[in-house]
This record gives sequence, C-alpha cells and structure tokens, in this order.
Amino acid sequence: MRSTGVYRADWALVTGNWKRAFQDMVDEMARRGIDCHGAPPVWCWTVHSPFHRTATSLLGYPDWLHGRWLLTLDVPDALTLPTSYAVWNDYLGHTMGFADEPTAMDWSGRRTWKYDELQVTIPELRLDWVLRAGEYPPDPETAAAAAKWAREA
Repeated sequence: MRSTGVYRADWALVTGNWKRAFQDMVDEMARRGIDCHGAPPVWCWTVHSPFHRTATSLLGYPDWLHGRWLLTLDVPDALTLPTSYAVWNDYLGHTMGFADEPTAMDWSGRRTWKYDELQVTIPELRLDWVLRAGEYPPDPETAAAAAKWAREA
C-alpha cells in the first residue's frame, strides 16, 4: 500500500471452502456499483464493534505472534457494504456444506440479535482513507496463550 497507495486482497489467501461465499459478497458489491477489481473484498468492523472480542475470535496464535495493526478508516459510504456478522457466518456455514440454511444471504445489513455486530466490506484499502494506524496487541490472556503455543510448536 505504501508504494501504490492501494491494497487489494488476494484470492490465493482465501480459504478454499470460503471462496464461494466470498464471491457472493463480491457479486453483491458489484450489484451495488462497488468494483472489487477482481479481488476479494476487505473486511472491516465499525467503530462500535468490540474490537478485542472480534479480533480474538478471528485471529489465531500465529497471527498475534506476527503482530497486527488497527486501522481507523474514513471510507466513502458508497464503497461500503454492511452486513450482519451473525448472518454472514450462518451463510458461510451453508456454502461450506455444514448447514442446510440459510440458502441465500440476507444483504439487508440488519443486526439479528443483541450480540450481533455489523461487518463492513470494502473493495480495497486506500492510503488516503487511513486516518490512524497503530500496533494492536492481544489481550494479556491471548498473548500468554500465543507464547505458550509458540514454545510448544
């Protein structure tokens, strides 16, 4: 991103059985006029999301050991697709063959229960959207578990 001002995700880094759902996300973004330029979308969470809980549930010990950054972005609304994180995970399970439903993704962007959060996909990261960037350490419990995992690996 430093050299070009733009970062796009890479299909080669998307887990194989997630690709169908990710492509569905790209297709929905295209229907809304958001061009991902042949790449999978970039996932974001709103400022109201519980960052540590979300990060801890999504990242593995190797991710934390390599270090993570938290970016604060100002992305034009026209380039964002907010969706329910809970519904997305249910749909992901269906496309992976683990669940019979939901057979179609609910693209409405509504939370479905009190613990649900909105995720936001964008077509790419642009340097001019970055308001702030900083190292994002794990909580102490996760840091200790990651260190133990590294010693035993």
